[in-house]
Amino acid sequence: MAALMMSVLTLASCMNEDPIETSPECAIVSFSVGSISSSVITKKYDSSGNATDTVVRKTLTGSDIHFNINQVDGHIYTVDSLPNWVNLTRVVPSFTCYGNVYRKVEGNDSLYYNITSGSDSIDFSKPVELMCIATDGHSYKTYTVDIYKHVANTDTLEWKATTSDLAIAGESKLFYTASKVFAFAQNEDGESVVTIANSNDATTWSTPVVIPVASESIVLFKDAFYGQGTDGYLYRSTPEQLAATWTKASDQQVERLVAADAYFLYAYDGLAIIGTADLSTWAEQGSTDLDMLPETSVNVQAYTSNTNSAMQQVVLTGISSHNSEHAVVWYKTTTQEVNTNQPWAYIQVTPDNPFGLPRLHHLSVTRYNKALYAIGAENGAYKYLYRSDDNGIAWHPQTEKYPMPADLDADKGAASIVAVDKQLWIIQENGTIWQGSIQ
Repeated sequence: MAALMMSVLTLASCMNEDPIETSPECAIVSFSVGSISSSVITKKYDSSGNATDTVVRKTLTGSDIHFNINQVDGHIYTVDSLPNWVNLTRVVPSFTCYGNVYRKVEGNDSLYYNITSGSDSIDFSKPVELMCIATDGHSYKTYTVDIYKHVANTDTLEWKATTSDLAIAGESKLFYTASKVFAFAQNEDGESVVTIANSNDATTWSTPVVIPVASESIVLFKDAFYGQGTDGYLYRSTPEQLAATWTKASDQQVERLVAADAYFLYAYDGLAIIGTADLSTWAEQGSTDLDMLPETSVNVQAYTSNTNSAMQQVVLTGISSHNSEHAVVWYKTTTQEVNTNQPWAYIQVTPDNPFGLPRLHHLSVTRYNKALYAIGAENGAYKYLYRSDDNGIAWHPQTEKYPMPADLDADKGAASIVAVDKQLWIIQENGTIWQGSIQ
């Protein structure tokens, strides 16, 4: 306890003294942990088949444990869940930061003690709160560190293949609403069509209906579908109309329909991204990096923020001809009041954020279990399910426990993904549908 109190006093001194050289910068910019050794009880069988418990030591190499740092929310967390046998009670973290790092004393909201990178052991079996204090003694930023691990060995994604009568050509844009799955795509003649299946029956799809809007432009806004016609105007249909009857929705001509969330519909008018709540009044919602707007394989995911029920988070993904290495990702937060909204922002892939979304062929994205998932062909094959836990900033390929369907063959056509209730559906243009869920 004496050592603890000395550390607390050091913190108080840091907060009150006025060093000669000070800075208001305070941020943890990298985070890792050392290798973790754990005692694991396993069964050992003798020649007669009798089992006895035996203790073995297992080690998880620290370099195999990867972390993301969400500076906006102050959240540091493992990219993948660790094996369920890992003992997290004595883990040594290493970090680089601007300032000094302190750990909150459990059960006391006002006491923190200084920790040293690569030296101090911490119990990470539950979330740990850290505080980074700048050298000016006043500026600070708090972080919550989560090291996730599987609670059981059954946390896996399992797929079941179904043959359906789906009849489309190329990639599709998928929506799950009103207990139905809507697939907007093209037919063999290159016409835009919509075909529909009930969520409880992936085998039976409606006859494709030709629609007067571009299938790749469709967005879902306030329980209705909107699409762009060849004349540049927006048209509207509803799930109740089975997306078959379309009427003109706005007098605003646009170059491209971009996205939608719970409050606004967004389009590109050639000068800026503009938004509207009523299809009548439009206001600018972003005017930078416009050459990086997605042109093909456009996907939009809009969902309520975990920290503010009145705020929407919107992630726009797709392919741009101006980025040959990665898919493009855009992000926005939205509230009902247009004056308080942040403009659309292009998420750049930088040395500080090297985990960009790969430039996948027939890219398709959905949101499932509070994470974003992306699929697409790489070098002629569907290799990985990519996941982002930080609103599209960093993307990581899932292996072992979250594999792609083993028999998903890119040579048999484009595949698209959508979350349907508690399942993921992967729909391929040849009519095969894979349904998967976390078991």
